[in-house]
Amino acid sequence: MNDTRRSRPTRPASPGLTSVIGRALTDEQFRETLFQDRAAALQGFRLTEADLEALDSLPRETLDDHARRFGEGGATAMTISIVIKGTF
Repeated sequence: MNDTRRSRPTRPASPGLTSVIGRALTDEQFRETLFQDRAAALQGFRLTEADLEALDSLPRETLDDHARRFGEGGATAMTISIVIKGTF
């Protein structure tokens, strides 16, 4: 089976998306708002359409699990997979 993911170019997350994910990992109330009222949570962040689509592809369970491990000190670095679609 071919794994086409390896042939796709990868792009780093935008600074805005990195800030949102970082805050969501460390701030439980923000994380809750991100999933309950995304527009309110994202006020003040500069996000692209691709960033918003990437957030749509991020399951809450994944973010909650990473936040829990990060908060327990079980992780000093982590990778969260998100999908950013577009023409580059």
